[in-house]
Amino acid sequence: METTQWLVTLTFQVTVSGVRSKDDSVAAGLEQLKFGLCSGKDMPMEASVRRITNLVEEEPIFGVRW
Repeated sequence: METTQWLVTLTFQVTVSGVRSKDDSVAAGLEQLKFGLCSGKDMPMEASVRRITNLVEEEPIFGVRW
C-alpha cells in the first residue's frame, strides 16, 4: 500500500524594523519568529496543504524563497 504524501506550507507574518537589507530583514524575521514560537506567543499564520501526486513534477520542497 502506498502512503499519501502531503506538502504543508506554513506562512508566518512578522514585522521587522531597523534593518537595511533584504537579507537582514529575513534574519531578523526568523529570529523574531523563533522567539515568538518559543515563548508561546500567538503568531499570525496561514497554512496551505496539497497532496503530492508526482514528486518529479512538483515544485522544490526544500529551499528558502522570498
